[in-house]
Amino acid sequence: MSLTHPTAERPFAGRVALVTGAARPRGIGRATALELARGGADVACLDIARAYADAPLHGTGSADDLSSLVSEIEALGVRAVPVTADVSDEAEVEAAVAEASDRLGTVTLVANVAGGSGPGFGLGPLLNVPEREFRRVLDVNVIGTWLVSKACASRMVAEGGGGRICNVSSQAGKRAFPLLGAYSAAKAAVILLTQALAIELGPQGIAVNAVCPGTVDTDLINKDSLFETLLGGPEGLAAFIAREIPLGRLQPAGEIAAAICWLLSESASGVTGEALNVSAGQTMV
Repeated sequence: MSLTHPTAERPFAGRVALVTGAARPRGIGRATALELARGGADVACLDIARAYADAPLHGTGSADDLSSLVSEIEALGVRAVPVTADVSDEAEVEAAVAEASDRLGTVTLVANVAGGSGPGFGLGPLLNVPEREFRRVLDVNVIGTWLVSKACASRMVAEGGGGRICNVSSQAGKRAFPLLGAYSAAKAAVILLTQALAIELGPQGIAVNAVCPGTVDTDLINKDSLFETLLGGPEGLAAFIAREIPLGRLQPAGEIAAAICWLLSESASGVTGEALNVSAGQTMV
């Protein structure tokens, strides 16, 4: 554990954080890990670090991406470790959290970012989505969030020092979108999971919240301008933004990371059980 103390410039000094889905370039997880590190936290960077063979267009990070993130964090003067796991596999999650705890100390800040949807990953009309894809969307988004929270919070409870967890839901967890039925179901479940964990863990001094991003310009949805292409090119994208997003732009990953880090900070000490819209106005419920 670091011997430094929190300051206004380094609010996470002396804390150990774990971020899932951390490796993907231009991803929310990577942006969150870097923001926590800039705030002084030591960071365990967890990622599956491999592509899905049957969903090659689903944007994932690689082992090289994970290694480069760790190097970038270490250059900020804090510690970082890479850990690999499929978040839907309890044994892999437990091993990854144990490794992170052994190398950095007890994790007291958790950002559950791993998840998503896309081609081969539950995207499409519900009547056409294969069962294996629907289950995988639930496994990664919901089961993964639960398993990582369970492994980390169990250690927080044992240590008795409390902690904070932030889960990534989505605007699709609050309003339905065509072709995203599996994802909407999963992200709605993340919100209720967040609230249940907040109720159960509050007495142990552990706050649990969620963020609900809108349309974020990451490699998950817009690698090589895939999202723009699906909308018919620049004109289609411009029409979508004008119609759907009050602030008139796609969101950068860092915007979501900033909200996650606020919910993980002591500035949000009175906040738990919330599902915060960070959607550039796209969702207002």
